[in-house]
Amino acid sequence: MPIPRTRNELVDLVSAGWKKLRGELELLDEDIGALGCVDDWSVKDLLAVRVWWTEHLVEWIEAGRRGEVPVTPAPGYRWKETPRLNADVVDAARDDTLAGLVDRLERGYDRVMATIDELDDAELLEPRIFEWAGSYPISRWISINTARQYTTARTYIRRVLRERAAS
Repeated sequence: MPIPRTRNELVDLVSAGWKKLRGELELLDEDIGALGCVDDWSVKDLLAVRVWWTEHLVEWIEAGRRGEVPVTPAPGYRWKETPRLNADVVDAARDDTLAGLVDRLERGYDRVMATIDELDDAELLEPRIFEWAGSYPISRWISINTARQYTTARTYIRRVLRERAAS
């Protein structure tokens, strides 16, 4: 998935990915949410991880706009430890409902789209604007943590739905 070079490309990429994923989410219920979909994760676990990354992406951007440098990916974790972070996110979400996670993911999408709208073109498209983002533009971080994750989530969910329909 190429990194968007313009605001319109980013908006189109994120909104199209969300629209497709949202269609799959509407087919889910708690029983389907409990089914395995990737490695040892259930559909619900997958969504918990997607929620976490979406929410934290917005928090990182907001911190950067305030001139702060957030700890990324999270306090106590290095980037090469994202599998451990994701496992801890799954553990922390054990008591969450599927419907609650879907609602949070939808609110996260809305926050991302509002954030894109609030950022000026330099903040959105130029590298090295926010220290935490390193040499990459925020558009890259947004596309990776939304559109790309929406696409992979949709792929796993579709497979679960097909397998369930076949059984």
